[in-house]
Amino acid sequence: MFGKLLKYDFRSMFKQFAFIWPAALALALVNRFTLSGLDSTSTVGETTAGIAMLVYVAILIAMFIIAVIFVIQRFYKGLLGDEGYLMHTLPVKPWQLVGSKLLCAVTTTVINVLIAILSIFLIIPWGMEEFRDIFRGLQYVFSHWNIQATHGIIFVAELILFSLVSFATGYLQLYLAMSIGHLFNKNRVAFSVIAFIALNAIMGTLGNIILPPLGDLMEPAFRGMSGITAAHTGIWLLIAGSLILSAVFFAGTEFILRRKLNLE
Repeated sequence: MFGKLLKYDFRSMFKQFAFIWPAALALALVNRFTLSGLDSTSTVGETTAGIAMLVYVAILIAMFIIAVIFVIQRFYKGLLGDEGYLMHTLPVKPWQLVGSKLLCAVTTTVINVLIAILSIFLIIPWGMEEFRDIFRGLQYVFSHWNIQATHGIIFVAELILFSLVSFATGYLQLYLAMSIGHLFNKNRVAFSVIAFIALNAIMGTLGNIILPPLGDLMEPAFRGMSGITAAHTGIWLLIAGSLILSAVFFAGTEFILRRKLNLE
């Protein structure tokens, strides 16, 4: 049943972005050919290139804004709104409902980022020489900082993992804030916003209380590490912290949906 939930959420995602993803790539291709107009003495060429670039940037911004709106709507309407009457009668547990929405949200964000990166590659006329220059630049960085290529690849993978966990943490915070706001009978949207702000304030306060002593405790250990080991350790500490926050937000959301759900 969880697979069917994912299929339902992913189908909604692809319907939502069926136009804007191809549009972003198509506009990137248009800009690839019009970009030369910026160096042209022709007013028409400059105007065309400027308009094409402006529309492309607007599409990219809209793509990420729509993604956030989509994530909020899918959770709010799907689990806390009218659709919630149907979703909560399905033979699935609340954590599966939240998990399905979360996986879809993170996937949407990842695809948006990949589309944005791919569109940039389409705009810039990359050739073999440009890729060789990038490779030489990476080689210089690795040799200058005495970093093995394996460490560089691992560190990039760690950064990607941290980004994915951070996306999940942000969305789960939104889910928990909306769930808290739904505990009230009136002004639920307003209380959801207040809950989101309160959660940020709580995290900031706890961070100010916990992080300085933790930093003092970890400092001797970091002093004895090499630079690359300290970098790996630091990123894993950030991943662990994000995972802890994600678990707290997920558990809070699941508890409200399981015990305190109010669809009236």
